[in-house]
Amino acid sequence: MAKHSTIYPVEEELQAVQRIVSHSERALKLVSDSLLEKEEPPVETEAAEEGDEKGTESSPRVLKGVMRVGILAKGLLLRGDRNVELILLTAKKPTITLLKNIAKNLPKELQTFSEDQYEVQAHPEEANIVIFSSKEPKMQVTISLTSPLMREDSASEKDKQAGGKAAEKG
Repeated sequence: MAKHSTIYPVEEELQAVQRIVSHSERALKLVSDSLLEKEEPPVETEAAEEGDEKGTESSPRVLKGVMRVGILAKGLLLRGDRNVELILLTAKKPTITLLKNIAKNLPKELQTFSEDQYEVQAHPEEANIVIFSSKEPKMQVTISLTSPLMREDSASEKDKQAGGKAAEKG
């Protein structure tokens, strides 16, 4: 048990991680809501005028959800771990514009429900956003953007390459 107590994070660290992660997730939800409001309003069709509920086409959310990954998801935090990771799923392929837009809105949304001070930095070359806490112990959350569409493209490219090689052999 002595070794366990030396590597297990102290209560203060665990609370700091939980606080910054929950604040980040809540702020991302608010950013998603604000992006949804900025989109054009739902299109009214003739069916909607006749009272049919299916006539209103609502635009889908740009930001679909957040997943905890790595040491945070597995509950394997060790003493001194200051960086945790979140994955932000998007409906479309993530763009630099979307990344910068999210990073621009995050500080405002974080301030709406938290007195804690956070610094938000966008890293387009790494396709992520990093949120730093100013409170001790200083923690950081790295938010990476991805989409299920990214996986489908890479799979179809591999299929094309494999098909091309098979045709060459035949």
